[in-house]
Amino acid sequence: MTTPPLQAVLQPLRPDDDSAERLRAMKRLAGACLLVAAALFLLSLRLDGTAAGFLQAGAEAAMVGGLADWFAVTALFRHPLGLRIPHTALVPRKKDELATKLGEFVTGNFLTRQVVAEQVVEAGLVPALGRWIADPANSARLSTEAATAGATLLAAVDDDSVTAYVLELLRRDQDRRSYAPVLGRLLERAVQSQTQRPLVDLLAGRARDYLVRHREELRPVLREFVDRQGLLVSLFTTDRRVREALDAAVALLVQVEADKGHPLRRWVDGLLRDYAQDLQTNPLTASRVDLLTRRLLEDQQAVLGELVRDGLESVRESLRDPAGALPARIAALLADVGRRMSDDPDFRSRTEHTLQGAVGFLVDRYGGELTELIRRQVARWEADDASRRIELAVGRDLQFIRINGTAVGALAGLAIHALQVLLD
Repeated sequence: MTTPPLQAVLQPLRPDDDSAERLRAMKRLAGACLLVAAALFLLSLRLDGTAAGFLQAGAEAAMVGGLADWFAVTALFRHPLGLRIPHTALVPRKKDELATKLGEFVTGNFLTRQVVAEQVVEAGLVPALGRWIADPANSARLSTEAATAGATLLAAVDDDSVTAYVLELLRRDQDRRSYAPVLGRLLERAVQSQTQRPLVDLLAGRARDYLVRHREELRPVLREFVDRQGLLVSLFTTDRRVREALDAAVALLVQVEADKGHPLRRWVDGLLRDYAQDLQTNPLTASRVDLLTRRLLEDQQAVLGELVRDGLESVRESLRDPAGALPARIAALLADVGRRMSDDPDFRSRTEHTLQGAVGFLVDRYGGELTELIRRQVARWEADDASRRIELAVGRDLQFIRINGTAVGALAGLAIHALQVLLD
């Protein structure tokens, strides 16, 4: 017979629970066995012969065994026949101590880091979970639930508080380290992957458009600049040459837009690479960049705060739309992770290792809470109520002790009587 789980002992009794009726049925069966033994004993007193001797010995021993085990089982939960015999009603008297010992036994032998970590692998939780997540229907449902939970959480968030926290976090991080090397590495990788090309295209196009639209406005400005360079330069620079210079600049920018390998582009790439190296290695450049970021952080708090609030609102809108791009991307990401958990041995091993570490931390940190939980729960019960709950949970199995005691007693009695007959 299997012992009911601990949860069955700790849960309140349900109105439809038939544990009490099944317990009474087992008690009646065990009592019936004892009554049968008593009836056979009385019958043996009216019979003569060898068979009557065996019957009497077996029935007598069966009654002794049944009564002894009845006393032992009953003494666990109450005083037998109401007699306050020492060392009886153990559960009501020792319920708090038993609860503590039970909790310590569970946490000390079952809820340990090693046992739980081994169970994580042996149970195959990671691949099973991976297969479940990889199912498109399940990943979509998880994505929807995550988006709903995220939208609900963000709806309760105060924008001003988040903005203040982000700005304070940036200040602390800025005091802790220099951003220049990080920016340098980002710029270096951008140049290597030619990520800056769209920006160069944009700047070249905007500059060309500006020169074309404001040519007449720029001509006197450029002429004034030339005049300030000295009389000799001014004499050799006519209005026609100024216009030609502006036209040449427009033509150069058109060439830069059209030719992805234009020398000016290569010059810009080299300039950016040099500046990326300076950001990472030149202390003077790094200090200037850090000073600039500090000024931006202090002088542009309103702008940065607006960016944070706009970002929060954008995320809220994305999460509120179940058919939007963000939930779809979350679902695709979850499905990919699920497939890797199921099919990729290396990823599965790393995930299991991470899960073991997380579960081990929880066990070490909060495993002792289970002992306290059991102790507090049982402490709230009245002594008789605790005894009744535990008896309903395990008492049915304990009645087999009475039945076995009656049967074993009968066999022992027969064996002893047979030995006596042989010796006589």
